[in-house]
Amino acid sequence: MKKNSGAIDKLLFWPPLVLVGIISAAIIANPEASSATANKVFAFLSGPLGWTYQLFVLINFAVVLYFVFGKFANKRFGGDKPEFSTLSWLGMLFSAGTTAAIVYWAPIEFYMYLSEPPFGLEPFSPQAAAMASAYPLLNWGPSSYALYVGIGVVFGYIFFVQGTDVFRPSAACQEFMGEYGGRYVGKAIDVFYMVGIIAGIGTSIGLGTPLLSEVITRITGIPHTLGMDAALLVSWTILVAVCVYGGLDKGIRFLSDFRNYLGFGLLAFVLVAGPTSFIFNNFFDSLGVMLTNFFRISLYTDPIQQSGIPQNWTIFYFAWFLSFAISTGMYLARISRGRTVREFTLGATLSGVTCVYTYFAIFGNYTLDLQTRGVINLGEIIKTQGVPGAIVEIFSTLPISFIILPIVLVLLFISNATVINGIAYTLAMVTTAKLGAGEEPAKWNRVFWAVVLGGFSLTLIFLGGMKPLQTSVVASSFPAMFIIGIIVYGFIKKAGKDWNDTQPEPCETPHNFTSGTGTEVPVEPRNGNESC
Repeated sequence: MKKNSGAIDKLLFWPPLVLVGIISAAIIANPEASSATANKVFAFLSGPLGWTYQLFVLINFAVVLYFVFGKFANKRFGGDKPEFSTLSWLGMLFSAGTTAAIVYWAPIEFYMYLSEPPFGLEPFSPQAAAMASAYPLLNWGPSSYALYVGIGVVFGYIFFVQGTDVFRPSAACQEFMGEYGGRYVGKAIDVFYMVGIIAGIGTSIGLGTPLLSEVITRITGIPHTLGMDAALLVSWTILVAVCVYGGLDKGIRFLSDFRNYLGFGLLAFVLVAGPTSFIFNNFFDSLGVMLTNFFRISLYTDPIQQSGIPQNWTIFYFAWFLSFAISTGMYLARISRGRTVREFTLGATLSGVTCVYTYFAIFGNYTLDLQTRGVINLGEIIKTQGVPGAIVEIFSTLPISFIILPIVLVLLFISNATVINGIAYTLAMVTTAKLGAGEEPAKWNRVFWAVVLGGFSLTLIFLGGMKPLQTSVVASSFPAMFIIGIIVYGFIKKAGKDWNDTQPEPCETPHNFTSGTGTEVPVEPRNGNESC
């Protein structure tokens, strides 16, 4: 694959960099004032405007259902047979869900609703317990993953029907908006897109890094400090740089695959070593509770009691998924050449949800069983050690924990390293001035964005607590609703007239494209003799 000359698009490179730099400098200079500002921004966007996220997610979910059952359902992304076998394709979709954020939240999120339940339920009551296990299944469920899939249909059409190789959302806007998606409007859209990705990944790394530090502390006895978090972020950046400059990109992809096997191996062990029957029984019970209360939870804003539960959780998660929607939608489309719209929407949604539900079912119900039987007291542990410390305590209750904890350590380390590499690659692609067929962004550009991601994540950790992480996602993802809405509306309007099944198969250009989780896939021409 050819290397690019390295020329950058200054209108895309500098604005997000300056914005992230200003935010980071303000946090470091005055953490207290920055924290207060973050709280106000989050309260405004998730409070008075929180309903906009919920309504958008439901409308998008309805659009995806239309893609499944409407006139686009049997349209195909290219006229050829699928590029990957169905089993391989579903496997790639399934494995993309393994992230450090899932390892963080799956064992403990239920406790947040058990101790402070929604709908005015009594804490730790049987009703609260039922809702506590069901709530995460909505937050991480089909309507959230549909945010990736809806925009993915659009890019599948652009890539394989129109034969256009795009890696910026502005190109999709221009495709459907014409002159209204002009140069400067397009640049603004791309800048918002980049800031959303940086904020989203900053939140993911901001959650995963302290947890990894706590695991190291438990294994080695070295105290968990901000310096340890910084050292981890530096080590990930060095790993990315070594792989990029050493031509070891295949090594990153190997680590990504190894991460998946390690995660699924850990899940299998917990399922067998833990309360297997309880895990299955409570998961399906929780699934029923979630489906019964789907619309109630989806539109819950709690304006009377003002508990803050929907703002701190459901709306935050919707915003988090929105921040990755465009980049992950591109990735899902890239690996789906030859699939029909119905195959794509069902396969991508159900595979992603199944992966996440597996983690929540096994890790979450394992912890719930521990809490119910009094083996651990999560409330006391969280008070004294924080959430990361509580998660380490959960894994420490497993048999042969002296082996399990190092496995968790490796899983978290690889997860964060691969996600930094993947998102840095995506940002480098977007900021490269001209990226022709078969060209990769410059190595220095990829390493530079890896440094930026690490630095921004560290400032969020420095500010402390969940609120800065939530604020960065909610604030940056708000424009994404409008961008995605424009793209999807334009697609339905245009493709409804132009998409037919007699168009010749386009010739695609190769790129290593990444999802929001850092999973990479090389997209090559259909055969070795084919030239673009």
